[in-house]
Amino acid sequence: MPHPTTRDRLLAATAEPLPLPGGGRTWERWAALLDLGAEDLALAKVVEPHHDAHAILTDLGGPWDASVPWAVWAAEPPFAVTKARRDDDGWVLEGTKAFCSGADLVSRALVTAQDDGRSRLFAIAFEPGGLAPVADAPAWTGPGMVGAGTRTVGLDGVRAVPVGGPGDYTDRPGFWHGAIGVAACWLGGARAAAAPLEDAGRLDDHGLAHRGRVRVALHQAEAVLREAAREVDDDPTAPAEHLAHCVRATVADCVDTVVRHVGRALGPGPLAFDEEHGRRVADLEVFVRQHHAERDLARLGSLDVS
Repeated sequence: MPHPTTRDRLLAATAEPLPLPGGGRTWERWAALLDLGAEDLALAKVVEPHHDAHAILTDLGGPWDASVPWAVWAAEPPFAVTKARRDDDGWVLEGTKAFCSGADLVSRALVTAQDDGRSRLFAIAFEPGGLAPVADAPAWTGPGMVGAGTRTVGLDGVRAVPVGGPGDYTDRPGFWHGAIGVAACWLGGARAAAAPLEDAGRLDDHGLAHRGRVRVALHQAEAVLREAAREVDDDPTAPAEHLAHCVRATVADCVDTVVRHVGRALGPGPLAFDEEHGRRVADLEVFVRQHHAERDLARLGSLDVS
């Protein structure tokens, strides 16, 4: 049988909806994303946004179509600016959008654009591969997450449907529930990256100590994720930024711990000779950079938790 393409795998992974956050089955949702991250992080990078788009459109209302895969493109770097303007027929976008993972795979996307100086979410429809890449944009040259097909695309003249008003996308607990879902993918990748150490046949005391440290990190991160799911189900409308930053920082630390201790225990062998492990570590180290390290910790420290 022919090997399934990335689009085939994307379609299979989005054929059925995941439970929505806060509906009593949040852990089931995040566990599915964790398993997906353990299977293939690049695939998780394009599947997780589809399920996030479903949750977003459930929260804010909008043109959800479950029969096609969706993306969420909300990065707003200074080198790629998207603006929205009204005309006689509705809304139209102008400019470019960066970090568009799955641009050749999906046919719907939620994108942020500037509406009179404020960020606002819009839904767009197109054929897979129908958005032209921007030739002079920074090219993706690193090996990490290359399978996600991330690029900068041009959006000039693309018709758009507003989803909520300015600021509504981020001013909702569901934004932070989605951010935790991304961390579930990271945790799955970390679990899989630990496999060479778990599978090592003979380890001296130093190797066993490294394995023990990895097990602690994975156990702690999963426990925090499970507790977060319980909190979200107990009160789905509660502010969730503090919770999300705590979970994401815990999982990001877990990723760093796993990669470091597997490497120190086993040396360069797995990275040099195990193609799957080398690709997974490269993918993981790019994907987890969606956690903004000390910037996110500084934001967490600034929040009023009284």
